[in-house]
Amino acid sequence: MFEEFDMILVGIGEEFDGNEKAPEAYKKLAKMLEGKNIFLVSLCMDDVIYGAGFDESRIVAPLGGKRFKQCPDACTHDLFSVDETVCPHCGKELVFNNILAENYVEEGYLPSWEKHKKWISGTLNKKLLTLDLGSTLRFPQIVRFPFEKITMINDKAKMIRVNEKLWQIPAKIASKAESVKQSAVEWLISL
Repeated sequence: MFEEFDMILVGIGEEFDGNEKAPEAYKKLAKMLEGKNIFLVSLCMDDVIYGAGFDESRIVAPLGGKRFKQCPDACTHDLFSVDETVCPHCGKELVFNNILAENYVEEGYLPSWEKHKKWISGTLNKKLLTLDLGSTLRFPQIVRFPFEKITMINDKAKMIRVNEKLWQIPAKIASKAESVKQSAVEWLISL
């Protein structure tokens, strides 16, 4: 299915977060993308994508997750193991490092984001597939809108958007995009 593309940018949307079938879908996707030059942008905070068979250095999760903890007041920008419970600097109980924290410490994802940006810069004039799997309008600036823009700018790019509720494609990229009105998790499992 993905043989014709040099590079594949995958956006993992909220349809996967907390979905009991997500691990099966991730494993299927990892197998399908094996050996490909890929980068994954995940909007999920459950961290199920880690350990599903992807090269973890090719995953960025800008919303954070449950793999690290942080000080709730961000008195330090250090991140801590999930086994730690108290901030060694101020004594407050640690919280998960994600956007649900009142003072989200973004340092947890920024190194991966820089790697992602560098990867994106190498996609121009390459046969690129942008694969938007289940993203919503909660954070469209992370997957939905950038994927559309990248597809529009790159003459050799194609987009596939799979979404149960928001499958629509903008007119400006309609000739180089297709959409599937289905749960992205179910779609992957069915392939």
